[in-house]
Amino acid sequence: MKKVKPQNQSFEIRGRQGYLAQPMMKALGVKIEKIEAGEVWLSMPFHKRFTQHHGYLHAGAYTSMMDSASGFAAFTLMAEDEEVVTTDFKNSFLRPATGERFLAKARVIKPGKTLYFTQCDCFALEGEKEKIIAQMTATMMAVKYEGSAADQ
Repeated sequence: MKKVKPQNQSFEIRGRQGYLAQPMMKALGVKIEKIEAGEVWLSMPFHKRFTQHHGYLHAGAYTSMMDSASGFAAFTLMAEDEEVVTTDFKNSFLRPATGERFLAKARVIKPGKTLYFTQCDCFALEGEKEKIIAQMTATMMAVKYEGSAADQ
C-alpha cells in the first residue's frame, strides 16, 4: 500500500492511549512494537496460562492480539473525533503456535471513509527464527467517539 497521510497528526499518542485502555492486552502481556500511519506491530510472550490442551498458545490469545493490531492500524488513519470497532475478521491458522514470543504485524490495505480493510500476519519467534503461524483479514469501522464503556 502506498503511504497514506493520517487525518490526525497525533495518531501515535492516541494509539498508545487507546492501547493502555485495554485491560485484555495487559492481561496477555501484549506490548507495542511499532506504530506508524496505517501500520501497527504488537508482541506478546509465550505464557503457559494461555495454552490449549496440546500446550500450544491458544488461538484466542493471539487472535485477540491480531484484532487489536489490525484495529489500531486502522485507527492511526482516522480523524480525531473517530474511534475504531471491528466489524468482521477471518483468521487462517497456518501452523501450531509454539515459540518464545509472538509478533502481530498489521497494516491497512485499503482505507475508506468509514471502512478500513486490514491484513495482519502473526509470527512465532524462537531466538532469531520467525515463522508465520496465522494470517487475518479484517474490516474495521470508524465511528464517532461518544465516550467509552470505561468512561461510564
